[in-house]
Amino acid sequence: MIWKKYALLAFLTFSLTHIGRSSGGIVTGSVTNGETTQEMTIPLTDAELTVNSLLTRYFNHRHTAEKFNGVVLVAHNGRPIYEESFGYSDIASRKPLDPNTPFELASVSKTFTATAVLKLAEAGKLSLDDSINQFFPAFPYSLTVRMLLDHRSGLPDYVYMDNRYITDRQHYMSNMDVVDVFCTKKPRLLFRPDTRFEYSNSNYALLAAIVQQATGMKFQKYIQDSIFAPLGMTHSYVFDYEDSMPRSCATTHDAYGRKLSDVCFDGAVGDKGIFSTVEDMLKWDNALRTGKVISEETMAEAYKPRSFERVSFPDCNARNYGYGWRMVKQADGNNIIYHNGWWHGNNNVFARNLRDNTTIIILSNRLNQANYWTDPIWNMLKGVEEETIDQVAAQ
Repeated sequence: MIWKKYALLAFLTFSLTHIGRSSGGIVTGSVTNGETTQEMTIPLTDAELTVNSLLTRYFNHRHTAEKFNGVVLVAHNGRPIYEESFGYSDIASRKPLDPNTPFELASVSKTFTATAVLKLAEAGKLSLDDSINQFFPAFPYSLTVRMLLDHRSGLPDYVYMDNRYITDRQHYMSNMDVVDVFCTKKPRLLFRPDTRFEYSNSNYALLAAIVQQATGMKFQKYIQDSIFAPLGMTHSYVFDYEDSMPRSCATTHDAYGRKLSDVCFDGAVGDKGIFSTVEDMLKWDNALRTGKVISEETMAEAYKPRSFERVSFPDCNARNYGYGWRMVKQADGNNIIYHNGWWHGNNNVFARNLRDNTTIIILSNRLNQANYWTDPIWNMLKGVEEETIDQVAAQ
């Protein structure tokens, strides 16, 4: 019966990919059949209604007691079962948030950068075993693309470098500026490459620069043309400090609600710098699940843990990192595939249970690290998985 369960979940995920926001216990959307588009409503199941009620109480409490400010979407089988906005896009002007408000994704951006690199590898534009010197001949370390993807390069994090390396802090840095720091200043590696894991934003800023070299186009345009546009992610974009158009996004705030300004590091993207909404992120989740961006085989490689040294993770069998994804093993042996993000006042969560097709998306623009504590939400979602198993068993 297990194969029937996964077949049903796969069918539901495919069927509900384009279904929209839930309201009043139903999900509304449209189904296209040839030339005809029909509106349809799909009621939430009993378990989904229960989760919706629990999440309503949970986030209402977080908003009032913990000053949670952001937008939340929790989905099952590709459709929202809970979606709500709390607080303001700009606290000073009291401009409200809504599901179409773009947020700085911070390190959740790495899921896009890694996927872009894997997509180029599938197309034969690069290999994961390519030396970085193939793209930047003056690069002084013997590293590969793969070592950047799984954070096993030993490169120090440029975001935390001092004035010996970052001399101009009055202007935005580009990704090529990051490359130049390593080529000209040659900071010492933290360890011998490929001997351990050490999370470093430098890895993904360099990967974005490699995407540019491999495609001959700006990273911003490649992501727009190859991911955002094909998936209909119409409210998503990559920050470009050379663009004169004003940004449409949630203002970032510290824990006290004060606005936070850009710094020189904001100009480099790939490690951060991608902006999106909860509903666009659900499109991203569904596209990854259904092989619309890269093959399922390549996606499975991205989800494999890559670092098993004790110095990398205290319990490498429980927590690990793949290609642009963190993972944590649950009591049932199933890995939650996720990536959190923190930059300025943004504390974001993009977490996915691939076994029962549940997804948690939290985008927040007021510093609040309690956002990362998702265990209560996963506990609420257990009823959804149990209901699905029962339905499949009854077939």
